[in-house]
Amino acid sequence: MVAGYHGHRVTLSELRRRHAVSSKGTTLKSLISVADDLGFTSRPLKLEMEDIGKLKMPCILHWDMSHYVVLSRVTPSRIEVHDPASGQRRLSHAEASRHFTGVALELTPAATFRKRKVVERVRLADLWSRSAGFIPSLLQILALSALLQFFALLSPLVNQMIVDEAISKGDLSLLNVIVIGAGLLLLIQSATTLLRGYVQMHFNTLLTFQMRGNLLRHALRLPVPWFEKRRLGDILSRFNSLQPVQDLLTGGLVSGALDGLMAIVTLAVMLIYAPYLASVVLVSLALVVCVRLGTFPWLRSLTNEGIQYQAKVDGVFLETIRGARAFKLFGRELERHGVWQNAYADSINNNVRLQKVSLKGTAGLSFLTGAEMLLVFYLGAGAIIRGEMTLGMLLAFLSYRSQFSTAALSLVDQYFKFRMTGLHLERLADAVHQDPEPDLDAEARKDRPLAGALDVRNLSFRYAEREAWVLKDVSLSIEPGQSVVFVGPSGGGKSTLLKLLMGLYPPSEGEVLVDGLPFSALGMRAYRARIGVVMQDDQLFAGTIADNIAFFDPDMDLARVEAVAGLVGLHDEILRMPMGYMTLVGDLGSTLSGGQQQRALLARALYRNPSILFLDEGTANLDVLAERRVMQALSRLGITQVMVAHRPGAIEGAARVFAVENGHVRELMRDVPAQPLQVVP
Repeated sequence: MVAGYHGHRVTLSELRRRHAVSSKGTTLKSLISVADDLGFTSRPLKLEMEDIGKLKMPCILHWDMSHYVVLSRVTPSRIEVHDPASGQRRLSHAEASRHFTGVALELTPAATFRKRKVVERVRLADLWSRSAGFIPSLLQILALSALLQFFALLSPLVNQMIVDEAISKGDLSLLNVIVIGAGLLLLIQSATTLLRGYVQMHFNTLLTFQMRGNLLRHALRLPVPWFEKRRLGDILSRFNSLQPVQDLLTGGLVSGALDGLMAIVTLAVMLIYAPYLASVVLVSLALVVCVRLGTFPWLRSLTNEGIQYQAKVDGVFLETIRGARAFKLFGRELERHGVWQNAYADSINNNVRLQKVSLKGTAGLSFLTGAEMLLVFYLGAGAIIRGEMTLGMLLAFLSYRSQFSTAALSLVDQYFKFRMTGLHLERLADAVHQDPEPDLDAEARKDRPLAGALDVRNLSFRYAEREAWVLKDVSLSIEPGQSVVFVGPSGGGKSTLLKLLMGLYPPSEGEVLVDGLPFSALGMRAYRARIGVVMQDDQLFAGTIADNIAFFDPDMDLARVEAVAGLVGLHDEILRMPMGYMTLVGDLGSTLSGGQQQRALLARALYRNPSILFLDEGTANLDVLAERRVMQALSRLGITQVMVAHRPGAIEGAARVFAVENGHVRELMRDVPAQPLQVVP
């Protein structure tokens, strides 16, 4: 926002892509770094609330000890801030004092600052261009709607003919002809309406399915850090922002085009009937537009806040359901209910504020419309008395006036909806403009067998610029078929190293080679098809045990499922279940014990016959005997095994042990070679 104020247009999602932000949040140091990249000179300040009016605005304030906001205006009674979490807010000095931490950052354009008008946005065409049949269906709906509008234009003429020709002349036969003709038109109009409804239903269904499918497909191709840096409720909220866009595409575009055409035609007819009455209608419309323009900034701001509040409500609800057991065990059900109530109350209060603004605008529009109608009646009645108009002409004019007002107000409404859609497009841009994982579909070596050799060369990694290194200058080699374990204190970088070896994180420096080839040569998707993985937070999905072990393989090999289940010691336990391999499990309602779930995850990793097996505490939930049996079974496979472990049972059978601590990796020398694990019968 500060950059935009000074003429450098840039979106928040674009800044996030240009400057990696840690999942831990943004620091003042990183803000200064981003400002420097944009061409600003930064001046961090420590001040009291009483001195806030002396700041050079817009500037950045540290807020609630958790994030930063933009200060845009200070008055003797209030301040105005723009909060990324809740949009534009106006607070009294007393309220602001409870949020402001006393730290501010002034930004001044330096000599390197450059203005920029082009800003990255999601265009509507970006969303519908890949939807098959969009243009033909849209044209069909447009043509049918235009035909219906034509029938609507004939209706006032029919009314005028009945009043001025049939009734005034007492011509019953003419009345019969007019009514029969009007009835035929009504029949055609009804059939056209039905046909348009079917076409629009098909169009809406097709577009909704394709747009949501395309967005989810793109999201599934995004790198893992994109998901890790966002809350579940926020991601869900961004996907929900697609609905208003769909509504605009399926109804707003056609409606806007037809309303514009209808308004022009009916205005022309009104000018022919009575120019002075048409001018009254036009003045009223201009005043309506002014009212809408005046209320729109408030509505947009409150709508943005509402989206943020609802995302928080959804996030709290999802976390509550997932953590229901923990809340019960700690006796925190009431406290958690209070957290949800507070979040929901914020959302409700925002909706109340939004409705108040809408009600005021609606009341103003109602008054203007009523006053205009009263004035038109008064002037029209006077014209009839003076003999300037017939009663039929006035009735026809009023019908055209009604059609014009309906079309014009609908067009104005669609225009403001279109402007409001920009709010949702900005939220969608965070996902749509994010680049997919690099080398995801490169398949130059798709058919090449994987031996399982791993080479790490001068590998360094950190989550964001100017953050501490998680791993620094790591080099090691793992031979095909070797069993390697990484040990060390929690938070030392073991799991991060594993994710780098799997290609989930891109290295900040250095490279990872598989059989002497970088990921770009193998193709990330092809590489991952040849590895098996069990991470600490892996879970089963809703389905049968067989589905989960085969990871919902459409060509499931049940014999293979049973074989890998037997390999990890789970086969006999599954057979003792009433439904066997058809037993239903899920992430929340699983009937399996913790050890059984972990062995099912191990079986899932082995089902694809991997060349490399990655385990991050993959046996931590097993008892000692079960762990020994599993590790012995894995050792007989002869595949490369890379593990993170703390338990002796997983460590003692490894050929090599590496210690990971403070970002550095060193191999531990063993007094005796690794011995085969002995399993007690």
